[in-house]
Amino acid sequence: MNSRFFSNEKVNTGRQPELDLLKALCVVGMIFVHVLLDLSENAMPTVLDDYGTELFGAATFMICMGIGMGYMRNQTPKAYLMRGFSLLTIGQFLNIVRNSIPNLIAWWATGKQFFIANAMLILQSDILSFAGLAFLLMALFKKCGLKKEVILGISVVMSFFALAAWHYVPSPSNYLASQLLGYFIITDAEAYFPLLCYFIFVAFGYFVGLYYPYIKDKNALANRVMLICFPVSFAYYYLRLTREWSWLPVLGSDTQYNMKPTPDAIATCLFTLGFLALLYKFVRAIGGELPPLVKHFSKYINNYYCIHYMLVLPVQTLLIALTGQLLPGKVIPLLYCFFVTAACYFIIEANEKYWHIHFASLRGAKAAVFVTVVWMLTVMIVLYCYPRIEVFANVWNDYLLP
Repeated sequence: MNSRFFSNEKVNTGRQPELDLLKALCVVGMIFVHVLLDLSENAMPTVLDDYGTELFGAATFMICMGIGMGYMRNQTPKAYLMRGFSLLTIGQFLNIVRNSIPNLIAWWATGKQFFIANAMLILQSDILSFAGLAFLLMALFKKCGLKKEVILGISVVMSFFALAAWHYVPSPSNYLASQLLGYFIITDAEAYFPLLCYFIFVAFGYFVGLYYPYIKDKNALANRVMLICFPVSFAYYYLRLTREWSWLPVLGSDTQYNMKPTPDAIATCLFTLGFLALLYKFVRAIGGELPPLVKHFSKYINNYYCIHYMLVLPVQTLLIALTGQLLPGKVIPLLYCFFVTAACYFIIEANEKYWHIHFASLRGAKAAVFVTVVWMLTVMIVLYCYPRIEVFANVWNDYLLP
């Protein structure tokens, strides 16, 4: 590997400031987007919703996750397997407390179909369920001894298959079957981040992450990366915006975002790599140190994801139950964005200092009880909700929001 840019030995270890900054930007953007989309009627700028999230959306999170995989100390299949199952369980717990419990309470209080339909979102292909499945798949690949180049190649094939399935594989007539299939490909259910569609970002991040520790001239490499990645990705998206691509979903549509078809995915990977290089140049220009708040966002990225949603979706349920509408205007939703960001910070700090609640670190009997309760509740809620729903809430019908 020894070259102008890379060494045969690990010379670039430890935290990477540009990666911390990228994750911090993702955290703040995530909070603002989710508050504006889920709690307001018209505060979300259309350009940001349709196109901004294309370059700075969930795919960036998943690339960061893949890079983090390359830096994991324990690279055994068992470590990946346990991490995957942990993420799936935590994701189910989050679905219970942010979706099912608030909406079931509202359903029992009002009898309105909206609430029980949203309670059924205990089953959904969300980012944590995707991350869990991605780790499980990586565990299988590691068990098979596959190299990073092979894993990346398989991810591209998976992406092509998902695009073909969208064209030729109809959704099952049974909604529950469609929802389960939606964990893997696009269906008419809540298939937000299907495994076959989004795994390419994890594989790309993992590929980059395994090279990252060997970079010996990061500044020169950053120049080269930007020189290649930005022109290619910008040229692609220019053509994507100005030409009709009948075999791809419309850019900026829900289908396009949820699927990230192969050409779009590759362009997003290149743009993200170029942007990561640009962030390195920025951090270097300001002296190489980041503010503590930026490091906090990066370190607790999963905590911010889980906590901020507890301040968004239950509030949405409460607003609709009490008023029948979401937050009015643009100022109040924007102020709430800042409130949620600050609240997450103080909750995380309080937890680290006083409460020490970390579900992922549970062991022994406590872990067994937590896992059992989460998955038993999942089954019970599905059995209760499914036969009572007339129209299922999902991304394709805007969750039946008023």
